[in-house]
Amino acid sequence: MQQVKSQLPEVGILDHLNRPHWPTTTRTRSSSSCRRRCLPVLFDLPVPFFASASSDKVQEGRASITTRLPIGKIFDSSRDYIFNTASNVRGYEWTWKETEELLDDLMDGSKGVFSATTNNKDYELSQIVLIPMEWDRELLGLGARYDVYDGQQRLVTLCLLFAAMRERFREIGEEETATELADMLKPPKTRKEEILRMELNPRDNEMLSYILSGADKYMERVVVNDKSETMHKMSKVNQQIVQNFQDISARIGELDKDELLTLLDFIIENVYLLVCVPENAAIARNIVMGQGKGKDNEPIDDFKGLVCFRYTQNEKAVYETLDAWDALASSTVVDVDSGVVGREIVSDACLMRATTALRTKIGTRKQLFWLEQWLRESLSTMETKDQDHFFKHHVQPASLTLGQFREEGDTVTFGFSKGGKITKVWPSIKCRLDFLREMIQNVPATKEVEMIVLETLLRAGGDLNGSNRISVGELEKYLHGAEQLVLYFALIRPNVALKYKKCFELLDMIESGKTADSLDLLEESEQTEIREALTFNRIGANASGKRLARALLKRLNGAVLIKNEEDMIDGSVFLEPILPVKATKKAWGDVWPEKADREEVVHRFGNLCLVSRQVSTRDAKQPFSEKKDRYKSERWPLTSRLGEVESWDNTSLNENAEIMLGLIESSWGLQVTSEKQ
Repeated sequence: MQQVKSQLPEVGILDHLNRPHWPTTTRTRSSSSCRRRCLPVLFDLPVPFFASASSDKVQEGRASITTRLPIGKIFDSSRDYIFNTASNVRGYEWTWKETEELLDDLMDGSKGVFSATTNNKDYELSQIVLIPMEWDRELLGLGARYDVYDGQQRLVTLCLLFAAMRERFREIGEEETATELADMLKPPKTRKEEILRMELNPRDNEMLSYILSGADKYMERVVVNDKSETMHKMSKVNQQIVQNFQDISARIGELDKDELLTLLDFIIENVYLLVCVPENAAIARNIVMGQGKGKDNEPIDDFKGLVCFRYTQNEKAVYETLDAWDALASSTVVDVDSGVVGREIVSDACLMRATTALRTKIGTRKQLFWLEQWLRESLSTMETKDQDHFFKHHVQPASLTLGQFREEGDTVTFGFSKGGKITKVWPSIKCRLDFLREMIQNVPATKEVEMIVLETLLRAGGDLNGSNRISVGELEKYLHGAEQLVLYFALIRPNVALKYKKCFELLDMIESGKTADSLDLLEESEQTEIREALTFNRIGANASGKRLARALLKRLNGAVLIKNEEDMIDGSVFLEPILPVKATKKAWGDVWPEKADREEVVHRFGNLCLVSRQVSTRDAKQPFSEKKDRYKSERWPLTSRLGEVESWDNTSLNENAEIMLGLIESSWGLQVTSEKQ
């Protein structure tokens, strides 16, 4: 285990170098290195500014620094800006359409098309976002390496453009300029190891490295036909890089020497990038999202990059894990049997597992930070050296189990074999799961309980690494506890801190193996609150309350059916107030003469029932003497019993409420019955 621990990175991605290697001097070309071009020195450029205009923010510590730099400063022969996208889950995706648009703009700019209308020859290529990475000064000399958080497409395309220009200058005999371009793509450093300006992840970096190196033996490999066998063996990113390089080379080949030199001067001296360097990935993501970019990039995508690239050392395992993750999250249509649940479920599953493991509420802004803490904690205690251990034993089973729970699989038994005890107990477990699912999906106040459901189902299926599998009886008991919390959260709406406290207490009990018979999740005063809410609250007055009432009534009707050993009811279900919302004096005036009395009780839980079809407004307003005949034929047992009630007055309503409170008490062990109101 110690050996495994030692393989963990010294810092996490969010702890990236608080000591970035900022260039202390500005490198300018000597007169012998290029024909006549001399870049502006640093003090001729705008002073670097903080992303936040507030001086108070600056005093709190550097959040990000943004500097407007010409391309020539970024791509000079120094190593001040070396780019890496090895941990970026997105590859190079620009097609010829985007590449040609950029090339057209640069060519137009070099011809003065923009300056003719704006009196400004400069061309702004927008902002790139870079995160400082580790840099081996002894091995590579002075310089700095950056993880490209935003700007990969533009930077790779610029590299391809400079490489195409290098080859063209060689072709026409301009060796000095070709050497200058070669140094921009492969910055030289005497007595130090070679390094290329940009590096992608290993699977996609082959052709780009050949192109940037520029050696004849490598360039021969780049000139391949798009239908050749060699091309088809490449990754899609390698294919796209080769295709774009060939297309750029064809366009560059149409220019004469003077046009080429003018284009090169324009790009180096007049094309600018805003180089933003935040101190961590969380800030970088906020910046990118604030620009309206990266809308399809979520913390889970960054986490996938961490798992696959930073915390997996074996190259084969890197891509096996990446491909398996992509397959798991590849569709918005959930197909658990095929191992596909979609990115949203993968994200939710990881956040729930991190919350459970760390026993902390994870806010939106710090999701990646806490996900990495979960990852590091899990890896530090693992007993296997398998490179794909974390994905196989944590991410994948949690995602598939959550997908099974959310998709209401009637045939799913979460690892238990059909037959024997499971046959007797499963109707009760399924009833509990259906109730929990409906509440969690339709009543936002209960969403925290889903991490408890996931924990119990993982333990039931034996998919929780390092934990003993629970029995089917224990599964039912722990779901029983989750139901108590769902009911309390939905009816009382406690604050978030209390909800997490309750959830963590139940998780602690599950982890310790404490039986549900001794679970003391709700205090007596909290059970009293539930009773009062079910008795007096206007639960059916709004959409959220109606969803709550429908789910609770389905659960209580299910308890009656299970007790009577009857089949559960499938199909449509609707909620109906027994005393109608718009009761007429003619139909209901004898029993409920006062409008105020009717309005006080019409939305109470005791006045609600389930029906199998949606009734018309006319039928809903009928007097109880006619409605009860319809109720008597209902499949729902708590509704059909209303057919035996003589009349629907205040006493009948309260008696009905007490019957349902009694079912809650017997189902969940909550002391909620009371004297008749």
